[in-house]
Amino acid sequence: MNEGHIAKRYAKALLGYAAARGEDEALYGRMKLLSEVITATPRLLKTINSPMVSPADKLQLLCEAAGATGEDSFRQFVRLLLANRREHLLRNIALSYVSLYRSTHRIGEVLLVSVSPLPAAVIERIRHRATQQTQGTVEIENRIDPGIKGGFIFQINGLRLDASVAGQLEKVRRQFIRKNKIIV
Repeated sequence: MNEGHIAKRYAKALLGYAAARGEDEALYGRMKLLSEVITATPRLLKTINSPMVSPADKLQLLCEAAGATGEDSFRQFVRLLLANRREHLLRNIALSYVSLYRSTHRIGEVLLVSVSPLPAAVIERIRHRATQQTQGTVEIENRIDPGIKGGFIFQINGLRLDASVAGQLEKVRRQFIRKNKIIV
């Protein structure tokens, strides 16, 4: 069976279980944090997949990475994964859980890339406008990238608007090549 389907099934079952216990929002935060930590630290996944590391150490490591303290849905879920030897699916399951949670609770994801940090008032205006358009709540991430040289890149739920200077220059370059049939 496809690993993507397995991850989605685990995520869906986990969301139902956590919602029944009233822990779905807390688990959402843990899964977001865990996916970010795994992305930032690729060696973590290698360590988790290693047969040389005991299941108890894997459980401890994953709970610390996700900020899980005490007995909760996350700890029980990790125990289940370790018992079924499915720890290699952990990142995909975490990403699937985050996606399902956002879909269920109508949470939009906004990425705003700019050259410098934006003032809080501007971000709040964008949040208000995006909330009106999506008829739900939104999470905004303001990423700083001096490489865009000016302007901004706005992305909401996969739709992208590139109003950056670098993007506009690239567009002009492609048009020039196409019109003049020059290979650069």
